[in-house]
This record gives sequence, C-alpha cells and structure tokens, in this order.
Amino acid sequence: MYTTRFISLRHLLPSSWFQFFFHLLPVAIAYVLYVVLGYKNATIPLMPITVIGTAVAFYVGFKNNSSYDRMWEARRIWGSITNASRTWAAMLLSLTENQPEDIKLLAKHLILRHIGWCNVLKLQLRRNKVWQERYYQNYTSRVHRKWNHDYQEVLNEHIDRFCGTGERIEVTSKTNCATQLLYLQSKDIKYLKEMGVIDNIEHGNLTNVVTDLYNQQGACERIKGYPFPRQYAVFSRIFVDIFLFILPFGLISEITRLTPNAQWILFPVCIVVNWVFNAMEAVGDLSENPFENALTDIPMSAICRNIEIDLREMMQEKDIPERLTPANGVLM
Repeated sequence: MYTTRFISLRHLLPSSWFQFFFHLLPVAIAYVLYVVLGYKNATIPLMPITVIGTAVAFYVGFKNNSSYDRMWEARRIWGSITNASRTWAAMLLSLTENQPEDIKLLAKHLILRHIGWCNVLKLQLRRNKVWQERYYQNYTSRVHRKWNHDYQEVLNEHIDRFCGTGERIEVTSKTNCATQLLYLQSKDIKYLKEMGVIDNIEHGNLTNVVTDLYNQQGACERIKGYPFPRQYAVFSRIFVDIFLFILPFGLISEITRLTPNAQWILFPVCIVVNWVFNAMEAVGDLSENPFENALTDIPMSAICRNIEIDLREMMQEKDIPERLTPANGVLM
C-alpha cells in the first residue's frame, strides 16, 4: 500500500516497455505512409475514433470501479478481523481474570493462537492461484518451487511461534491451516465451558466471535479464489489496443492541417495518449487481486503486526514488537 501523497516516478513509468513500444508501431506506420510516402488515403475519419475512444474510456472505467470494489471489500474484511481480534482477547482475559493460573495460561494461549491464525491466513492469501500465473510469467519453474518451499518454512515458523510445535504438526497436515486453527479455538472454548469457567451465554458469545472469524476468512477466500471476470479484463485490454492502433491514422490528417510544418507532433501526442490509456488499464489490473503482496495491495503484514501489538499489550506483556513502517513509501 502506498503511504506517500505522490507516487514515485519509477512507479509511474510503463511496467512493460514492450507494450509501450508496440503501441508506437502504428504511429510510425501512419507517419511513414502519410508524410514520407505521401499516401494521403492512409487516414481514418476522426469522429468514429473519438466515439470509440469515449466508449473504451467508459469500459475501462467500469473495470476499474469493479476492481476497486474488490480491493475495498478486502480492506473492510481485514478491518473486521482487527475488531474481532480485540473482542476475542478482551472477552477471554475478562472471563478468566479470577481463574487459576492454568486457566489464565490457556486463555493467553488462545490469544496467541489467534495471532497465529491472522498470520497463517495472510500467508495463505498471498499464495498465487493457477489463474494468477500470468502475473508471474517471467518466473521459472525453479522460482515457483522455491516459493512453495519458502511458504511452508515461513508457515511452520509462524505456527511454532504462536501455537507450538505440537499444534504445528497437527495443523499443517490439513489442507487449510487457518481453518484448523479456528477449529482448535472452538475445541478449547468448549473445554472452558465443560470446566465451568464460562457459562452457556459466555460460551455462545465466544463461539459467535469464532463464527465471525470463519465468515471473514471465507470472504477473503472468495476474493482470492474467484478471479475478476475475465470477459471484462480481457476485452478491456483488447479495446484499448484497438483504439491505440487506429488513433494515429485519425490524428495524422488533423495534425497536418493544423501544423503542416510540424507533423512530427504526432509522436508525442500519441505517446501521451498511449500512456494515459495504458495507465488506466494497469490501475484496474493492480486492484483486482488485493492479496498478491504487490505495491498497491492490502498491507496484511502491517495489520497482523498491529493486531499482535494490541493483543500482547492487553495481556500486559513487556516484549512488544515494533509496528511495521513504510519502506520507500510502501507499507506491506
């Protein structure tokens, strides 16, 4: 997530120089045909191009709005997770305040396990799906294997740190580790009820928090597992390419009429228009998958760290980790 008021210039430049220069090819063709070779019929009326450009702008705008909705929903989900985390810790600490030491330790373990759940969910959401591999097309299979190895290693470290090695063996043997951690939470609050530490109402309240966490996890997995509809994303790219291809053939005659001695102006004009439309297209692509750990995505690492700090402070711990700070204007 960007935290600065303005985006760095290097992030504003085209991410794909091949695509940028590819769109200059029709500009060069139009210039050579019309100016160099004097083929005056190599033009297209500007009015239909204007209509097409307007339609493309509306279509790309619709795609960007839909992509933003996915990103904003993802941020709202993690805001709800933050609120539920505080509720979870506050309820456990208050309900076990006057209990024996072993019950207090169990309550703290439930809180630490919840911190582990937040981090495990973050890791699961950052794993790329098969349909997302177009974003990693330059990676080799070796890099993919290394990523899978690193994921498992980091996952083990998080579970060992917050839950213990014994639970790690049990949790990592399942497909969805985050779901298993919530299941262990349910089992332990049932144990608290059976021990007489909490009554039926208190057990129901704690169960409601776990249910809410299940719902928030499912909402994240829905965004992660269901791609932005390809018909919108693919046709948006095609429409932009078509518009940028025919644009110079409509502009060359108008530029010649207005500035007959400076027809080279076609190049800077088309470059600016190309950058604007490609930038709009790129904004939608960057927003449609908010869990990819990209520069514009949800700062789940920072959110998980803030949750950990809040919950450890509620437990009166002294060894509190530092909040994550932006690096080069980006918070991950």
